[in-house]
Amino acid sequence: MVSQRKWRIAGAICLALCIVMAVMSFNLARSDISLWVLTGYWGLFLLFLVAALYIAFLDLRYTRMRYKMTERELFRDTFMTDEFKQAIRDALSEQERERRNN
Repeated sequence: MVSQRKWRIAGAICLALCIVMAVMSFNLARSDISLWVLTGYWGLFLLFLVAALYIAFLDLRYTRMRYKMTERELFRDTFMTDEFKQAIRDALSEQERERRNN
């Protein structure tokens, strides 16, 4: 599995290429440039932009997944211990005894 750091570096490179291409596009604002060259240039720009957005989406989903896994692990470590389960049973049995007495 590719690490999250590598994803972020790849996304930053894609965004940097988009910025460079957008700035360099002023050099393409000439009348002697072919339509095919312009289409290819902006198609490549769009490809880098979509790649950066896709990487950001993957990173967001991966971060959410890791957050949920950590949250679940913390919950289990905190509330699924034998001591906690016994305390819950004791509290429920005490509550049941109080209901019977009233």
